[in-house]
Amino acid sequence: MAANTGIPFAELNKVKVQPIDFHELQNLAEKDRRNVVIPGMATDNVRGSDRRMKPQFEKVAPGPSSFVAFERNDPEFPFCWHYHPEFELTLILNSQGQRFVGDGVADYVPGDLVLLGPNLPHTWRSGSAKPRNAEAHRAVVVQFRMNFLGERFFELEEMSAVGRLLQRSSNGLAFGHTETGRKAARSIATLPIQSPARRLATLVSVLADLADETDAKVLSTQKVRPTFRVADQYRIDEICLYLHENSHEEIEFATLSKRFRMDQASLCRFFKRSTGRTMTAYLNELRVGAAAQLLINTDYSILDIGFRVGFGNYSNFNRQFKRIKGFGPRILRRMFAPGSSPGNRTPRTTSISGHPSY
Repeated sequence: MAANTGIPFAELNKVKVQPIDFHELQNLAEKDRRNVVIPGMATDNVRGSDRRMKPQFEKVAPGPSSFVAFERNDPEFPFCWHYHPEFELTLILNSQGQRFVGDGVADYVPGDLVLLGPNLPHTWRSGSAKPRNAEAHRAVVVQFRMNFLGERFFELEEMSAVGRLLQRSSNGLAFGHTETGRKAARSIATLPIQSPARRLATLVSVLADLADETDAKVLSTQKVRPTFRVADQYRIDEICLYLHENSHEEIEFATLSKRFRMDQASLCRFFKRSTGRTMTAYLNELRVGAAAQLLINTDYSILDIGFRVGFGNYSNFNRQFKRIKGFGPRILRRMFAPGSSPGNRTPRTTSISGHPSY
């Protein structure tokens, strides 16, 4: 989700607490913040526009604790396709946009909770809409190695279910739509301000609870192998960033080929190997995600939205939208229409993407 600051956990009597905006966690946060606060991350310590062209291998700096837990607090979550050898739990407190995990793309909202396995490429990209009741986009991120409690800890009989959970996370798992996930979110939200011993106990408890959840959503349909050559990491970052910034325009493969100094066949193979999907499929997912946000947040006509996000004709826009979301753009607009009746209206937390959005 974000680069680790490498900052040791702050002593509880030396930090201040900021409120958690996520509505389900607000009461808990208010109760637990009597004398402490989650320390904010300085801009220099997080991924920003000045760092997004660097290689995507993320080095999680070691600290005094056996794992890392911190709050990310940024003006935006920029696209930065990256991976690292640590497992990662990410809880969205206050943000919305698109989540990219392996070959899966889905919308996310406050309460989104995912567990990612080692070296699974991922990124969160916040949308144009402002987060609720705040300027900053906020998330709690927990990163740990398989052996952070010892080489064979998760092979113990008592921890075998958690061991299986960690194996399943190689494709990414989402829990925010489940009652188990909502319970776990309340604990994860306070991890950065807990004492070291309680923090460790809380993480083990959260993993044990998530291991018992049978309704987790798999985020990536295949295991995407990250590229390990530095030159390749630069190149895929440049390509993805270009597609993100220009997805609303017509993009010719011949132009891309010249821009990135690769012949078209090699460019397409390289992109498929690095991201797990074709460039055309990736562009369609970007455009449909942008269209969904416009359908919910604006009064533009559906035809206009299709052209605005980069589709050349309405029939293709409608077809790709149905393929990715599972229903047409008109249905999505009706779901969130102000005048829709309670019986026909779908709550925002139920879904606006191919995978449900949580």
